[in-house]
Amino acid sequence: MPGRPAYDGFAIDLDGVVWLSHEPIPGSAEAIRRLRGAGHPVVFVTNDPRSTRAELAGDLSQIGAPTEPAQILTSAVAAAEEVARTDPGAQVLAVGTDSLAAELTAQGLEPLSMVDGVRPTAVVIGGGAPWDQDVVRIASTAVREGARLIATNKDPLYPTADGMVPGTGALVAAIEVPAGIEAHNSGKPEPALFEAALRHLDCERPLMAGDSVHSDIAGAARAGMETALILTGRDSRDDIDGAPHRPDLVFESLAGLAQELA
Repeated sequence: MPGRPAYDGFAIDLDGVVWLSHEPIPGSAEAIRRLRGAGHPVVFVTNDPRSTRAELAGDLSQIGAPTEPAQILTSAVAAAEEVARTDPGAQVLAVGTDSLAAELTAQGLEPLSMVDGVRPTAVVIGGGAPWDQDVVRIASTAVREGARLIATNKDPLYPTADGMVPGTGALVAAIEVPAGIEAHNSGKPEPALFEAALRHLDCERPLMAGDSVHSDIAGAARAGMETALILTGRDSRDDIDGAPHRPDLVFESLAGLAQELA
């Protein structure tokens, strides 16, 4: 469309943009194929720590958007890489799914079981697994005894096919309070994932497409990326006013973005 900026690479959020509860949003898979078919590199930038990159790539391929694990950037990997950089081979208490533990193991770290008396170097908080008072007690005790507290994200809510549900941030807050310390956030809107996306895309004018003005839009804007708010997930047009960064573009869906920008 005349007047539209010529973007040459796309970073795309998953939950609320491509799918809801891993059920594809209508037109999203076709949109991804259309962007790639126009010669644009595409990577996926997600705060979802519940699945490995290989699992997410398999899910994307299954809905009709063939993807390699290297094209997916997750907050779980960002957290694992952060611990591995400072404490190679460290023992880590993984509060989350088996997939979170698998990403920690892939970085040479040793995930520990959720039992009394553990003395990990770090506690990494993910989501997706059941948690109760014992989980909070064991994790917060480990932090009070010296472990670093790292969140894969602090999203209070995330979009599903059944509406908004409590996100990883709810569990992080439950551990922060008794631990008496604020968790370091490795996920969006912090810079690590966006910087990784920029390195991977290696293009002149990348665009970040996401459904959250406070996570996707604000984080990408601070990293120097232009942004598009997609209205199939968390936020609406009403959320733009008063947001820390306004999106450069707004689309009803990822399909709408591809139709105009591919």
